[in-house]
Amino acid sequence: GYIIRREVHKKLKTPCGEVSQDYDEKIAGQLLKEVNVDKLDEQLRHFSTAPHLAGQLLKEVNVDKLDEQLRHFSTAPHLAGMEEVGNMANEIVDMWTGWGLNTTVRSYNVLLSYPDRTNANKIFLMSGDAVTDTITPDDAQSPTDSTIPPYAAYSKSGTVTGKLIYVNFGRGPDFQYLAAQGVNLTGRVAIARLGQVYVGDKVRHAEMAGAAALLLYPDPEQYQPAGADRGWTLPEDGVFRGDSRVTYGDPLTPGYPALDGMFRLNESDADLPGILVQPISTADARKVLGVLDGTTAPSDWRGITQKINQSPESNKQVRVQVNNVLSIKPIKNVIASIPGAVEPDRYVVVGNHRDAWTYGGAQPATGTACLMELVRTVGLLLDKNWRPRRSIIFASWDAGEFGQIGSTEWVEENLKEIGEKAVAYLNLDGAVTGNYSFYAKASPLLQKVVWDASKTVRDPHGVFSVYDEWAERFPGGDNGQTTKVDLIGAGSDYAAFLLQAGVASMDFQYTLDPAYNVTFYPAYHTVYDTYDYVKTFVDPDLSYHRAVTQVLGNTLLRLSDSTLLPFTLSGYARMIEDFTNAAEASYKNKFKQQGLELKFSKVKIAAESFALAAALVETNAGQTDLSNPLEVRRINDKMMQVDRLFLTPAGVLGKPLYKHLLLSPSKNDCLQLEEGVCQYRGKTFPGLFGAMREVDSPGKWVLVEKELSIISIAVQSAAEFLKK
Repeated sequence: GYIIRREVHKKLKTPCGEVSQDYDEKIAGQLLKEVNVDKLDEQLRHFSTAPHLAGQLLKEVNVDKLDEQLRHFSTAPHLAGMEEVGNMANEIVDMWTGWGLNTTVRSYNVLLSYPDRTNANKIFLMSGDAVTDTITPDDAQSPTDSTIPPYAAYSKSGTVTGKLIYVNFGRGPDFQYLAAQGVNLTGRVAIARLGQVYVGDKVRHAEMAGAAALLLYPDPEQYQPAGADRGWTLPEDGVFRGDSRVTYGDPLTPGYPALDGMFRLNESDADLPGILVQPISTADARKVLGVLDGTTAPSDWRGITQKINQSPESNKQVRVQVNNVLSIKPIKNVIASIPGAVEPDRYVVVGNHRDAWTYGGAQPATGTACLMELVRTVGLLLDKNWRPRRSIIFASWDAGEFGQIGSTEWVEENLKEIGEKAVAYLNLDGAVTGNYSFYAKASPLLQKVVWDASKTVRDPHGVFSVYDEWAERFPGGDNGQTTKVDLIGAGSDYAAFLLQAGVASMDFQYTLDPAYNVTFYPAYHTVYDTYDYVKTFVDPDLSYHRAVTQVLGNTLLRLSDSTLLPFTLSGYARMIEDFTNAAEASYKNKFKQQGLELKFSKVKIAAESFALAAALVETNAGQTDLSNPLEVRRINDKMMQVDRLFLTPAGVLGKPLYKHLLLSPSKNDCLQLEEGVCQYRGKTFPGLFGAMREVDSPGKWVLVEKELSIISIAVQSAAEFLKK
């Protein structure tokens, strides 16, 4: 392709300088005659990975190397914007370069948030105007511990004093219950237990309810579950750290990269919390909750408190003082590439963020270790003169903990190229947070490829494959004969790839037993999430790390080296069908009452049309002449575009960073809890689901009518695209 462009559109020297030559039919004809189909066929078949190469990659994954990387990347605290995480970037550059990869660093200047080390955040318990107790959240394990004090990034700074109100998990329904009981949060200090919903959702709900501050604590019911090893659970002095926003990316440059010279919002105009937020430990929460002596809480609200509020005669108050500071800091993404031998303009991207709130033992260092070992083993294939059919990009993201900033800025900088050329994005975050079963969430396009890859890897528990154990512990499908692959959306570094660029994405991990009914592993985002924690309680012999790396590696080879992309459109059609059926089951009568039956019928017709078109494409793909490079490319490009077909420029319900009509969160709120994991989408189209939740407000049915039109035209247009 490069030779054709160079010769057919070459520049000519003239007295006035260089000018571009128009298309020369004679030269083009000569070049086309030189194209040798037999040679192309030889290349196509040569660069499709033989099974022995995949087997070699699986065999080379080394638990000692994984252990070495896990220890190295979780020995010291490494918060984004700090010197340690920058030093890690330099080390990764050296290692990846040494393994034969072309490696570069891409930097951005982004807004980060830190506690003021000279002026600690504090909570004061008061009787009238007198301070009776002072709490300084701190979980340092020694005087030399360099971890940053516990805080909520991007919290508003200041001091507020008010009565205390317990809001359970801080979910939307929790605040609705309080409103129905006549509990007024205006100017109050709210306190919520962690879990079930993202911290940003708790903050947004508290702010919308009028609270002046929000305290967050780990309740023993979630962080010390019955039957669990005490060493695995969170000690009473453990304190969470985290991002308190509801969105992702750099706060000052939403939708475009945070490069030098770019326009930046004023901090006052950025989408940041408008209330004070501070996490505290279970031990400190017992003190704070002790001021409650009013209304008894519902039974399912009761953790370490039985009360919701203070009695009218109580003179006790809680004062919250937050002294966080905002600062623009440089962050570094490390990017390595392997050019494809046949289709260098098609990319498979694999990434993991390396920064952590503290030591990051399970999250993200387990993912970092797996990524590093995968790159090393791929380097061994390069030494044997192997090259993938398509290009591979490896990425170590920075500032992932602050809302996927590093990955988002890179996607935004390269949005046009990624949107045109990226085949898939494969993500690692907390790759080994448990040892119960392998688990993946993905775009429906990628379901089958991870099923097939997991069938090639031995289950660390025994003699069967990872797939067999996965199917047993997380069965999926109507007959339970496949494995459960949850739909992917927001929450890690795949967000910008999927939601802004429309790139099919997948996240890999070994997870914990859902019987514990916990949202995250107990040490999540605390100083107890260390190398020793992982080695002692999660994966002593690194066999789960090896299994994740092997499944990821096999998936990568299938995507980067198969002549035909191993995508499946039937899963996509099934998702649209499920969404349509769920909408009909939930809203049919309401649609009829509002005269929207005809508009919804168009959605049903479009869904049926898409299913037929998807089946046609899969049939044609199975009959493709693999010796015809143009036909191969046509089929691959058609399948590659499917997620992009559902991007809407304005975003779902007007949220510009959430453009995917099918896979965006419907609301930044937990809609239901499944096996202890919060699901951030309903069972139907996210925009429709969100609009239907607002119909009790005057004039909101017009949003439902609009969403039905958007959905029907998007699905029908996608079907027409696939048919052509």
